Amino acid sequence: MSGQEVLVVCPPASGDTLARLLEEHWRVYPVRSVTEALEHLMSYRTSVVICESSLPDGTWRNLLESAPNLIVTARTTDETLWAEVLNLGGFDVLAQPFDEREVNRVVASAWRRTPECGDIS
Repeated sequence: MSGQEVLVVCPPASGDTLARLLEEHWRVYPVRSVTEALEHLMSYRTSVVICESSLPDGTWRNLLESAPNLIVTARTTDETLWAEVLNLGGFDVLAQPFDEREVNRVVASAWRRTPECGDIS
């Protein structure tokens, strides 16, 4: 897979919600674990990854080296999480419940940050 793909690493409830919000503009590839995400990233070049802050087999930190633009989601976000994500090299944090315009704005911004992706409009 390539192109305007977004890898979504979330449990079914939040992952399905994100997929619905993104599918009009992006090709969404959902996975349910850090392990699945790492396997995908070893095989496919994916510029934008959205990951739930904590999953049964790991956290967003496990994906930092493999995901060029990592967006973290969490049910409760605060300045501490946001600062940690940005300081460690992540792109941004999205709070749940998701706002469709904010999700698409953040993903588009992350996509534009990847030089080979170019303009998506």
